[in-house]
Amino acid sequence: MPHRPYTKLHKTPAQLAQHLIERGLPLPGRTRSFAEKKIAEIGYERLRIYFRSRRQLHLPDKPFILGTTFKDIVALYEFDERLRLFCFLHTGRFEVALRNQLSEIVSDRYGSHPFFDNAGFQSAKTRATMLGRLSDIFYKKNDQRARHYFDEYNPPMLPPIWVLKEFMTFGNLSHAIEQMSNPVKNDLATAFGLPTYDMLENWVKVLNDLRNICAHHDRLFNRSFQKQPKKYISKNIPAAPQHKLKALLECLEYMLSLHGFRDPIVATVAKMIQKCPAVSPNELGY
Repeated sequence: MPHRPYTKLHKTPAQLAQHLIERGLPLPGRTRSFAEKKIAEIGYERLRIYFRSRRQLHLPDKPFILGTTFKDIVALYEFDERLRLFCFLHTGRFEVALRNQLSEIVSDRYGSHPFFDNAGFQSAKTRATMLGRLSDIFYKKNDQRARHYFDEYNPPMLPPIWVLKEFMTFGNLSHAIEQMSNPVKNDLATAFGLPTYDMLENWVKVLNDLRNICAHHDRLFNRSFQKQPKKYISKNIPAAPQHKLKALLECLEYMLSLHGFRDPIVATVAKMIQKCPAVSPNELGY
């Protein structure tokens, strides 16, 4: 399909509100000034995905579904905000649990400084690569714990794994696990109740993606996830469609439940959906 030049011009909130009216979204009375205010505060492009979810995209001019109100759109947007905060909290809890389990397993097997021992890694090369990454992470941190280690100890040039793990991001952590030896990977999978490391690796990447979406204020509502969790067939997890949020939350709740977290993550989101009539449960896999 040939490209075409982009010719759209800047529009004011008033012009964008008029565009919505022309597409069938009623903005009577003070609702129009409210809509203009929200568009100015949030940005039309950020609200656009919520508008599109309530438009008939298969029809000419893509009119809004009859009965849709601007209040519905704002409700969807605010629901998504609450949902992101909730998911960010629980993916954060999983990240902490994963970091701690990795630290416990490798230090038990290979001592306080496993990154100096090839046995803990896939190869000498992957150990060297990981050592470089960990050094880079640690030396860039202007943190009291880092300064304390520099002031008190040498050698070795890095602190023990149970200190160093606290400086790792979810992305760093995911990469580090990939480099570890097979015994470490298998122990880690067992610690999270999964039959294979491949499944754990998949679920970690899926939840890392979810965490990043939340951290960068992206959309969870009505999202079809590109990274999808593999199914743990014997436990039927996830039971929800694997491209929908509920599937990710089922995986997250299962793994956290093995580490002392009893929060009903899946059920809580179901209650959030019930309290927001503008949301259709199937948009999140419920």
